[in-house]
Amino acid sequence: MRYCHVLLTTATAVLASNTAFGLAGKCTVVHRVPETVVDTETSTADEAKRNTLSDDTPPFSAGATEPLSDTSSTTGFGSASTPSDTPASAAAKDTLSLCEKPRVVITEVDVGVAIDSNEDEAALKLVAIAALPSGGSRIAFHSGDGTVIVRELDAKDQLVSSSAAVEVPMHDFADIHADDKGFVLLGTRDAEGGGTLNCGNPSNMCGTAPDPAVPCYDMYLARFDGSSETWATKLTSSSASLPPYSSSKTGKDVYMIWWYAHHGRIAFDGTNWAAYFGAAISTSENGCINIHQGDRMKVVGPSGAITAHEDSFDWGCSHSAYERITYDNRTNSYATICKTDNNNRIMPPKDWATTIYPVDLGAANLGDLVPDSDPSSKKYWAIVSNGKGDNANVHLIHFAMDAAASQDITLEGAQANERAPHLASIGKGGMLAMWEGSSTGGDFAEGSDRTVYAQVLDATTGKTISEIVTLDKSVVGNRYQALKTYPDGSVAYLSKGKTSTSVQVVRFFGC
Repeated sequence: MRYCHVLLTTATAVLASNTAFGLAGKCTVVHRVPETVVDTETSTADEAKRNTLSDDTPPFSAGATEPLSDTSSTTGFGSASTPSDTPASAAAKDTLSLCEKPRVVITEVDVGVAIDSNEDEAALKLVAIAALPSGGSRIAFHSGDGTVIVRELDAKDQLVSSSAAVEVPMHDFADIHADDKGFVLLGTRDAEGGGTLNCGNPSNMCGTAPDPAVPCYDMYLARFDGSSETWATKLTSSSASLPPYSSSKTGKDVYMIWWYAHHGRIAFDGTNWAAYFGAAISTSENGCINIHQGDRMKVVGPSGAITAHEDSFDWGCSHSAYERITYDNRTNSYATICKTDNNNRIMPPKDWATTIYPVDLGAANLGDLVPDSDPSSKKYWAIVSNGKGDNANVHLIHFAMDAAASQDITLEGAQANERAPHLASIGKGGMLAMWEGSSTGGDFAEGSDRTVYAQVLDATTGKTISEIVTLDKSVVGNRYQALKTYPDGSVAYLSKGKTSTSVQVVRFFGC
């Protein structure tokens, strides 16, 4: 395991850059505001052809699994959930079919309060969406310091007025999973170490402590039923007796959340929730506390207890920049990958001997993980930007968890520099890829001129099913957010809205 100086300045800047780590064709795009439906772009006269597809050496500690009891649907990328007949849009008909021209519906939702959002890896504020088994959604966003607000949307992506806003006390959050009774939220709360900004004693640290001082946090998975918090499970290990900066210069190792890497993902197996997230470890080295950046995965059961799941681990990738996870029904296990500066690659966090895909750290943004459509292959798709110099391309890679990628397919929009990719299952046997392009080289800057593209691909072969479509300029991308697959086969992304109090639900249908 490689440890680094307490400030991690150079490595963290490189990994977190990517913010701190005429191929486009027309599609049918509908913008919706409450009680209004307006078609703002027409498709070509010829009806799209339907393509219905058949389903044909660091230490790790595995955290006993609790009884199965929760029947909520799986939402995570590639997590197979049984499709329902509930349409996500009044206009939706056959939501499982995949056509040459996908349909995109954009709905502006005014939540009535100011929304805080950004793409700053070290001070990340997301907007996020999660599917409900009944066809609606829950959305989460920041509003004011220390508050995350969760609202319910119906199947037409409109606010449910009878469902009150739920305020969750968290410094920030990384992901949300929802069911018809409530939701779980992955996010940070103040550490309990006392001392300087809840960190304990900075004099325990090697070198010079941060000046000004930075706060310390713990990562929690919090369960809400209705508007009430049922449980909140701490996923890191700091406490009043073992502060984030440890109990002394030679104290025990401590897992905590420091000033960076406040990001992660939730996956669901039908009963338990797995949280894979960025973390920091304080460890005694040469008579003082050094701090190292990495990641951690824990599985929490329906009562809020951390389980001893064989896929969980205390410490995975070195300097993890993106943490990606899915539950695979084919193997009844969680699959995880990360981007790491350990030999600059995409790798499985519990298998340091395997390099899935080598990357340039400055160019690489990692999207989510989707099991392929072959029930016997045990292979996955992921999407990653890569390149040299100022420009990057988006690559769709196909791989087994114990081997290098066997396919590398370049996706191309209309720009020279393309990054910030996302991937999710769509329809029957398809994947939706979404990414951004810019005519300006280098890492994307928040608020710069970025174009969002989307394309439907075959989840067995990776071949294109649809043409590339260009989203409306009002849609704001964010490399740390996630696409979410719905029970009807559609996919949704949550964007900043056109006003300071609104968001946009961007809903993708295969046809």
